Amino acid sequence: MHDFLGYAPGTAMVVTGSGSGIGEAIALTAGKLGLKVASWDLSPEAAERTAAAIRAAGGDAIACAGDVSDKAVVADAWARTTDAFGAVACLAASAGPPSFGDKDFTSALNLAIDCMRLPTEGWLEQPDAGSRAAIYLSSVQGPRYGAGVPWYTVAKSGIDGYMRSLAAMRPGGIRANAILPDWLRTARTEQYIDATGGDGWETNPMGRVGYAQDSANAAIFLLSPAADYINGISLEVDGGAKLRSMAWMRMWEASKSS
Repeated sequence: MHDFLGYAPGTAMVVTGSGSGIGEAIALTAGKLGLKVASWDLSPEAAERTAAAIRAAGGDAIACAGDVSDKAVVADAWARTTDAFGAVACLAASAGPPSFGDKDFTSALNLAIDCMRLPTEGWLEQPDAGSRAAIYLSSVQGPRYGAGVPWYTVAKSGIDGYMRSLAAMRPGGIRANAILPDWLRTARTEQYIDATGGDGWETNPMGRVGYAQDSANAAIFLLSPAADYINGISLEVDGGAKLRSMAWMRMWEASKSS
């Protein structure tokens, strides 16, 4: 698999939100493939836990803790990362606020966008690694569905649009893509899933719930040289759930006219 993906030895990757969920899965998978990984997370303990797991498996990783919606924190994290690894070829922007909980619309929206935008802008100021690629964690809740928490839907749509703008402009030759997971079982969602009665996997054509690793695998591919001609896409990682939803919508429409 490593040979197919084509990552050069010594390739460095920054993963924001690496302390749990999809970000953690991306970081650990990158470490297993031999990439140098900068584990960025709001929690110092979580960032170090991921970095330590990579090092324990024989990889090379550092931890940077702080709020990636804070420009000064991001600048410091980039300085530490480039001091350790030099030029960084890959950015996996996974950090962001959870959709549940009582949040002010404007504040939550700005926070979600800045968690993607500020690490990217800091990256553009760093030494050029040659061919570079970014992946952004969006959600089917944005570009596909309009239901749900309003600020979260708008934020995920905005992240998807930010990615497309970056992909079209290609500053420094950067490729940019997004992954759009559907409902996943992660540490962040488990409590909510269990409280509301289950994963809903019965409605998925794959016959199972999605996990963080499913999205991580897609991200690792899109960041790799194997995906060198893939730019500006929003890849839905949903096990085909959209197809089932479309079929149900057609049946519902038919039932209204019968």
